[in-house]
Amino acid sequence: MKEVIFNRRNELLRVPLAKAMFYEAYGNYCYGVFPNKQKVMLPIGLSQVGELLGKAAEQEQMSFIRIGKKFIVNADMIVQINFSKQQLILSDFDHPGNFALPVAKEALKQVKELYEQHQIWK
Repeated sequence: MKEVIFNRRNELLRVPLAKAMFYEAYGNYCYGVFPNKQKVMLPIGLSQVGELLGKAAEQEQMSFIRIGKKFIVNADMIVQINFSKQQLILSDFDHPGNFALPVAKEALKQVKELYEQHQIWK
């Protein structure tokens, strides 16, 4: 599953799930944010996005991790864990700039543990 198509009232929306930098919860909906800074509102919640990503991960080599209640992050895009600023920095190095996500220290510790256990960045 490389992409998901959502049939909304007035439009069709094609979303390449694996290409997102991260997904952010927004009430009953969520946003997919892509490396080119494009932000797409999805008509489903973050937990449903997580289920779709889980199914897609079985078919492809992708690694997304849930961080708290607000984010699902593409682990391949994590370039820095900054404890002092409580930020997770994401970049694909192909597009200018990066994304700095505000993340609680406890969640940052969990991401660091995943790295240390070689569950991400293998």
